[in-house]
Amino acid sequence: MKKDKGQTKKKNYLDRMLYHISSCMLPVIPVLVAGGLLKLGVLLLGYTPLIQAFPDTKVILEAISNAPFYFLPLIVAYTAGKHFEADVVSAMAAAGTLLLPSFINLMEQENSVLFMGIPVYRMTYAYTVFPIIVLIYLMSVFEKVLEKWLKGVLRDIFLRFLLILITALAGMLVAGPLVDVVSQGALAGISWLQVNIPVLAWAIFGATAPLQIMVGAHWVFVSLVIQNLGAFGEESGFMVGYFMLTMSLMAVTLVTMLNSKEKEKRSSVLAVLITVTFTGTTEPVLYGICLTDKIALLAAVAGGAAGGIYQGLVTIHTYVYAFPTVFSILIFQSDKDPGNLIEAAVAGVISFSVALFVMLLGHRKNNIFAGKA
Repeated sequence: MKKDKGQTKKKNYLDRMLYHISSCMLPVIPVLVAGGLLKLGVLLLGYTPLIQAFPDTKVILEAISNAPFYFLPLIVAYTAGKHFEADVVSAMAAAGTLLLPSFINLMEQENSVLFMGIPVYRMTYAYTVFPIIVLIYLMSVFEKVLEKWLKGVLRDIFLRFLLILITALAGMLVAGPLVDVVSQGALAGISWLQVNIPVLAWAIFGATAPLQIMVGAHWVFVSLVIQNLGAFGEESGFMVGYFMLTMSLMAVTLVTMLNSKEKEKRSSVLAVLITVTFTGTTEPVLYGICLTDKIALLAAVAGGAAGGIYQGLVTIHTYVYAFPTVFSILIFQSDKDPGNLIEAAVAGVISFSVALFVMLLGHRKNNIFAGKA
């Protein structure tokens, strides 16, 4: 009996964590969808004479399409501030500190960074989500404590000053480093597995790809992809993992759309399906569907794991960096390895098929139980 209570308590903690994350991210999804559709527009315009005649047009449109993703921490700070009932303006100001060019340049310098003698962990906060949610939650706690301590005029003068200062420092010294250390630890573990047990390594990577995106840990691997492509002209695995994630989420979104009885919901899910299919933007599916439907999350994990097993057996390489989608599958094409593209396509089909099977089976079971009830 005690064991059951402990399991229930753990489940409640997990449910609460997913509830907070989804509550913070659901309002952001329309903006991410818009950014993804803009990326699609830029991609299509790239094949027209317009971009060739006016190349600056592409740069401007890319800036507009990238803004929702680059400034995602600022947007999440707003939604998290509202969700945790913290001062929204202060939340955005504290999160904005982490995106300032001067702070980013400081984080990128080779010398160690110290704040009053305290070492500052160097990392980039653009595109991150989970550290910001944790940070704004802490801010809501700080705010309640400060409101008890500060009275009258002192509250009016010092509340927001201390709130922004403490929260920004907490992000630099605590929240951000903790998330990044966990990410780096996961990277070290996967790197060891790649050398010793490649099938298990890529199965784990494929299975955890949805969670990586949710917490922003995927940028650790993306940076390695760019580094390896620049140094060696190829990369072995990470982009394939995210390609398989895209394929899995396509299946998840397709089944969700077909199961949607409300016309408005079906239209919104269709927009998400178009976005993930054409641009590889996975956040709307993960935050909008997988966090609210555990079967969908399980399907994405299972699809990634199945494709990862195949990746571990054949070793698929990436030769060009691009958002991995059905339409950018040529990133796996190389004259020196003609079979690589076919192997990537097979991995994608495996992930799509397994995710589709899990979704259909899971929702079929739910419908049966609902009928019995």
